[in-house]
Amino acid sequence: MSETEEKEQTEGQKVEIKYTYARFHRRVFANLVDFLLFAFAFLGLFLGIRGIVMSTPGYRNNSDRLTSMRVDSGLYYKEESGHTTDIISHLSDPIAAFSEYTKQLRAGRAVDQFIAYVRANSSETKADEIQKEFDDYRLGPDFVYEGVPYFVVKEGKIRLNTDCKAPYSLYFKDVYGNYIDTKCQAYLITCFPEYLDLVRFESNMLFYAELLPALLVAPLIAYLLPMMIFRRGRQTIGKKLYKIATVDSRLLVPTVPRTLARFAIFYLAELCLSVVTFAIPFIISASLMAFSKSHQGFPDYLLGLYEVDVTSDKIYFSREEILQSGIDGSKKPVDFQPTYEDCSITNLVTSTRGVVVAGVDRSFCLDVIEGDVVGEILVFGDDL
Repeated sequence: MSETEEKEQTEGQKVEIKYTYARFHRRVFANLVDFLLFAFAFLGLFLGIRGIVMSTPGYRNNSDRLTSMRVDSGLYYKEESGHTTDIISHLSDPIAAFSEYTKQLRAGRAVDQFIAYVRANSSETKADEIQKEFDDYRLGPDFVYEGVPYFVVKEGKIRLNTDCKAPYSLYFKDVYGNYIDTKCQAYLITCFPEYLDLVRFESNMLFYAELLPALLVAPLIAYLLPMMIFRRGRQTIGKKLYKIATVDSRLLVPTVPRTLARFAIFYLAELCLSVVTFAIPFIISASLMAFSKSHQGFPDYLLGLYEVDVTSDKIYFSREEILQSGIDGSKKPVDFQPTYEDCSITNLVTSTRGVVVAGVDRSFCLDVIEGDVVGEILVFGDDL
């Protein structure tokens, strides 16, 4: 027994608390549970909000008008469910199993219908311009198979060249599919300003009225609300299941402001940024948690918080609660007026096993240990 340990046993009443770091794999599983809860909360909120938004008269009117313009243009197909899909995706659907001949035939008719739609609802000049461009496009040098052109002019009209042995799949994909996706879709926007306004309205509603509220509320439900319910240790559902709690530098339950700060850093700097930066903040935080001496994630490192195993331990709200837990009721209560002679981190003594002990009367010390490896030691001091 070292001299420091011996002194600790002989001087006065002491309450000693020991926690162990939560195992890395348990923390990973706990975080995975929390993320799944977040995903379910987000999906449920998004679907619920979307259902409410789509039921409003204004949204229905705009949606009906957008669907009508798309179907009438010939560039979209309306399914029995009411959902619209672009004509190329519809024809390429393996479930529908259209033949290659049918695909190229219907795709060609879709272009003809679109030009007629522009002529009837925009201007004849623009329709004639698109028709000429489409004719020149089909007769261009790009569409030649084994020296034979895809199309020929017969009786003043462009028709498929019967002498060309190109498979119908090339007509569908290279000729009609490419023209519809790159040209017709662009003309639909430029020739019909109302269509662009309707698309913007639908996009804005999707992001601002549906996705954004779900993204803001879901983390509150999955992460912040459980920490306010399971206040002793500020546990989420996942950490509650895996017996993991959080303590601050005083070895106590983190305060509400610090808990809110931790949540904000986690959500904004780790979760949200990971979506747009290929998960770089998440990788950094996980690396700190796995390989750093104190096993802290990024938010915990910034705020001086530690995740500990509470399988058989208890987290305390205050020093008074710690003292009460160590009082022997059969004896006269101790008039506890602690004096901290020098409890700074720099004055701790390290034993031969690497366990740091504060040899100060009536003080508190914490050995944060994982197996036989000591990661960090924290004590109460005058400055806390």
